[in-house]
Amino acid sequence: MTLISSQHIILKPIITEKALIEQSKGKYSFWVSVSANKNQIGAAFQEVFGVKPLSVNTTTLKGKLKTDWKKRKPIQKPDQKKALITVGKDQKIELLTLNK
Repeated sequence: MTLISSQHIILKPIITEKALIEQSKGKYSFWVSVSANKNQIGAAFQEVFGVKPLSVNTTTLKGKLKTDWKKRKPIQKPDQKKALITVGKDQKIELLTLNK
């Protein structure tokens, strides 16, 4: 098993309308490394933001097969992994909250 640093596990937050609505409920969405498991994602989240997650849910999105029409060759897009991290109701991450 290889060790991955926390900065290579959590790649970037997902900023969509649905993700922003979920943030008000204490659920934060991130793109994460495909090779990371739930325990590593939770530990990296706690190390980066200083908040202990209650639960970590992950989904793996398979990469699509696209066609480069100029070269007439198929291109396989890479797989992506998304993590939905739930924190306590009294805890919030100010860095990811949008001010209205």
